[in-house]
Amino acid sequence: MATINLGNIRFNWCGEYASSTQYTKDDVVGFGGSSWIARKNVKGVNPTKNEFWDLMIAGAEKPYVIGEQKLMAFRASELPFGWYFRNGDNYLLDSPQGRALNSLSANYKEDYKITIKVINGQQYINVPTAFAPDGRGYFERAVDGTNRQVGSVECDAIRDIWGHFDTGVVDFHSNYARGAFLGTSAIYPENGAFQPKKEWHAWGYDFRASNVVPTGPENTVLNEGKTPAIYLGV
Repeated sequence: MATINLGNIRFNWCGEYASSTQYTKDDVVGFGGSSWIARKNVKGVNPTKNEFWDLMIAGAEKPYVIGEQKLMAFRASELPFGWYFRNGDNYLLDSPQGRALNSLSANYKEDYKITIKVINGQQYINVPTAFAPDGRGYFERAVDGTNRQVGSVECDAIRDIWGHFDTGVVDFHSNYARGAFLGTSAIYPENGAFQPKKEWHAWGYDFRASNVVPTGPENTVLNEGKTPAIYLGV
């Protein structure tokens, strides 16, 4: 008796799209709030109107895309639905958050150090972090993708501070100090472990960056606290 291969006779719902999953023809996934059906076998190609995917059911358009990052005016415990604190926390790979993170491109995961690891025999994946190892938050800065790539971290630096003073026997030493140097005078030697032999004036120069720029206990700019967050949509 002859047999007929009907292939898939019903659609196969596969849940939220994941870039690491191999899909076959007629598999259906959720992506961007809509449902998409595979036109052919596909892996690693995001569902959009292309040769691999067709729009099956259009959903309400989401205002953000998965992986979008921003600073938000909410405490971490009060972030809106779909947003998560960008603090490096791990989520089960098979959880809604884990699947959303794993659906991001390989470049995105490499740039923001999103990795899969095994903890107590289960697979986890982390959200990116906006904090340095010592707990300080990073300042975000635009990059061109050539000289610096997104996700790259530039170490601490302050602008160069210049100072100069003249040497030799001069009067009014404060007039010969410029930049970050300040001319001062003192009776030498009247402090420390030195025993004064005679009284005579010596001139010194103090270096103070605050003569040129505002200073503080660490390098800071005028700033306002916000919560760093990433959008996962679940």
